[in-house]
Amino acid sequence: MSVLYSILKPIIRKAVKENLHQESYEEFVQASHRLQIKFKFRLPQKKGYEFRDEIIDGCHCIVGHKSGSRTKRALLYLVGGANRRYQIPKVSTMVRYMDETDRDLWIPLYPLYPDNDLLDEVEMVCHTYSRMLQDYKTNDIAWLGFSSGADNLLASGRHIIKNGRELPMPGLIIAVSCNNILISEESFERMKEIEKRDIMMSADSVKAWSDYYNHDGTLPSYLLGCAATDDYTGFPKIIMYFGGDEIFAAEAPDYEKSFDRCGVKDYTIHVEPGLFHAYPFFTFLKEGKQGENEIIEHLKA
Repeated sequence: MSVLYSILKPIIRKAVKENLHQESYEEFVQASHRLQIKFKFRLPQKKGYEFRDEIIDGCHCIVGHKSGSRTKRALLYLVGGANRRYQIPKVSTMVRYMDETDRDLWIPLYPLYPDNDLLDEVEMVCHTYSRMLQDYKTNDIAWLGFSSGADNLLASGRHIIKNGRELPMPGLIIAVSCNNILISEESFERMKEIEKRDIMMSADSVKAWSDYYNHDGTLPSYLLGCAATDDYTGFPKIIMYFGGDEIFAAEAPDYEKSFDRCGVKDYTIHVEPGLFHAYPFFTFLKEGKQGENEIIEHLKA
């Protein structure tokens, strides 16, 4: 554990986890709207790089590449935000991914809860991917998602397969700290054990997500996600990351069984002991920078 993380760990626990309270659905809606009001869209700016705003399904999609050149490869990148707020990576992070992986960068700002649902989000992501396929070959596109962004990408893959969409799978999926709205009882019991070490979340809070994200009960289960029962038949190479001290690591065994059941031939599930939710995103920490370095190496390959 780095010195900085050892200092921040008790502070984050006190500021985040110890202040958690169970929101009602009405509180969830109000808080989500307050978060969204604060967001102001603007394109990144960096000398030597070009960014454009491509509107897809009425939503922004940031597309970045090096000035004066186009690569033959691309990265579809989704950050988290619990489907309630937009989180855009730092410009330095965007530049690093473009430089070191030699890929164009696509960041769709998919529609958010509670005014939109998971189907709206997944459809926008699928339409973004369909648009990318006009410029890049299937195997030259990778998907990368953090937290709820990872959930969205896995749900998009299941949506393509479930509905027989005429879209091929990408060459690679990297999912960091994905979580599901539906969980097995075995996973929940493992979550209860891990939550003693988790500095951000509690296992019981996961039980409320079905009411938040599927309040009217109309969404199909394959969109909500359940690691133990979802269909991953036809998925490409997939690499998953979890922090060993985040409750979502409890689902790693369920994913492994499902991938085996569905015939996913190439998968890696990496659980890093002692680390926290979506740690490769937090690159100001040594642990986060190391995780990002690993992801970039996968994207280079």
